[in-house]
Amino acid sequence: MPHKITIHDYITPIKEILAGNSADKKQKLHKLIYSLRKVNNHHLEKRYNVDQTVAKLLEPNWRAKIRKFDPAEWQAAAIDIYKRAVRLLGKVTPPEIILFPGFGAFNGRVYKLDHRPVIGCSPDFPGTVGNNLMVLLAHEYGHYIRWHKTGIRNDKGPIYLFIYEEGFATWLSTKLLPEYDLNHLFMANLHKSINMPNPKGGYFAWCRKNLPELISESQKALRSWDRSDLGRFFQCLRYKDDTTPIRTGYYLGYRLIEMLSEEISPRKMLTIKPTAKMISGWLEEL
Repeated sequence: MPHKITIHDYITPIKEILAGNSADKKQKLHKLIYSLRKVNNHHLEKRYNVDQTVAKLLEPNWRAKIRKFDPAEWQAAAIDIYKRAVRLLGKVTPPEIILFPGFGAFNGRVYKLDHRPVIGCSPDFPGTVGNNLMVLLAHEYGHYIRWHKTGIRNDKGPIYLFIYEEGFATWLSTKLLPEYDLNHLFMANLHKSINMPNPKGGYFAWCRKNLPELISESQKALRSWDRSDLGRFFQCLRYKDDTTPIRTGYYLGYRLIEMLSEEISPRKMLTIKPTAKMISGWLEEL
């Protein structure tokens, strides 16, 4: 089973170039990143071209962000998550993981590369080690196997689709890592590290207290593709005077999937193709 895991580690060669004594680090980095320009474009969603990526890698503080990076830890974590998923779900596709700089934009996401989904992870994101690494891989693996089973992308779509996809990935991580506490499983412990402190009483207390309002507000925006709606519920963004905690859509989706799991098997939930009508009806039940 372990040999089926595929990890493309592009962090190590970057580290080796930066750790060298040669004066041509910039030239070597440019040659490497240019050879990986397709990965660079997809992983960073064209935020940076080759020259801009090289410039960011040469910034004095970037190396410190991957000081604790250990490819063996990523390999072991990926194998562990895959084995746990097989025990829960039966035969599922082994993960293919790309490790590439993200420059703080995200820790992990699933995207399309060469006509196939891959799990793209950024080890330079704060806290991508230990328990946080396991949670990250468990969550993104949920998206990855859903994409393989349904053909539905988890990175593009309306609010109703995100509610199911993020809810399933979060719920799955709780089943794959039952020994972890919810604060870690929702990565709420990392909110302060990205300058998004939790509300008074904590993320979960706020979400539990305001669940009826979350359901009501999401029902109004189920078919929306608007960036502000997606940002409010699922991204680390805030607009104007919005003081609600970030990523409340993850909690909403998790509660919805948790409710469904009482009547639907994990294997069945893995293959569901949700519609706005289905999500609306489930939210009413919730």
